Amino acid sequence: MGDLDFDRDELLEQARGNSSAIWHLAARYAREREGSVDGWASYVGAAFAPSWDPMGDKPSARRVALQSALNMATTGDMHPVDVTGDEDRAELLLEGPEHEYLDEYGTTVVEIDRTNELVFRAIAEGRGLTLDCHRDDAGLHLVFAR
Repeated sequence: MGDLDFDRDELLEQARGNSSAIWHLAARYAREREGSVDGWASYVGAAFAPSWDPMGDKPSARRVALQSALNMATTGDMHPVDVTGDEDRAELLLEGPEHEYLDEYGTTVVEIDRTNELVFRAIAEGRGLTLDCHRDDAGLHLVFAR
């Protein structure tokens, strides 16, 4: 029985890896079946968006960016680097996805960025915000604005 007493750090690391693996495999499945990740990611975004209702109809852009950062911190391949901004405009910078996940599960940076864009756009719109996404050398930028 003692072998099953996993410590919190070990469990967290395993959960993060599992979360990312499932995400990448679902994105690949969508691409292989539908030709793109758009339909699947839009579906996931629409399904997740109502879980953000407790924030209210018009939370600050910064609050939404911080909650988005928390969600991304639970993954094994995308890492929140910074959140800047205020009530009306806030930006979340993410590093990743890590190449080991892309290589192992057969996905691309473009596909994973697109899934994040569509999911977080549905969430942003449900909170009365817009979302702009772009990638540069620093990583993926999610810009929430009123």
